[in-house]
Amino acid sequence: MVREREGWSRGVGRNGKGISPDTIPLSDLVRGTFTKVGPRTPLPFCIHHIIADRCRDLYVTDDGGRFLGVITPSDILAHLGPGMGVRSRKKSHHLGTLLSRDDLCAEDIMSRGHIAVMQDTPLSEALRLMEKHHHPDLVVVNREGVLVGIVDVCSILSYLAGEGVS
Repeated sequence: MVREREGWSRGVGRNGKGISPDTIPLSDLVRGTFTKVGPRTPLPFCIHHIIADRCRDLYVTDDGGRFLGVITPSDILAHLGPGMGVRSRKKSHHLGTLLSRDDLCAEDIMSRGHIAVMQDTPLSEALRLMEKHHHPDLVVVNREGVLVGIVDVCSILSYLAGEGVS
């Protein structure tokens, strides 16, 4: 069953004109629900939070909110053993060991290579980057590098389905 929003028809945007991924800025799709931690946040707190939040990523920012990196559940697993793409030299082999360590913090295991884009980046460019890098989400920042939200595949699909983008 296909539902259309009231007053909208397929291929027609809010202004009554056709819209396309080339004209939609990411600021229209950004998801503002995400968890930020500071770079010195103790690793046990990060692990507990990821587990409690159903394995959602943590976004590491400085005091000004500028994006520094991301901690994914895979980053935690990678820290447990050498076969999982370890990004840090400080390894542990049991989650209990990681939880008991007080010398590791968010910046020790965060991924710094996460793709960040400006909030005025067109959706078409975001889709190109996601495909090129095989990445399901992008970090969206403003001109100062402050994290404003996340855009993921599901939010894009939802937006495109609801907006009737052609």
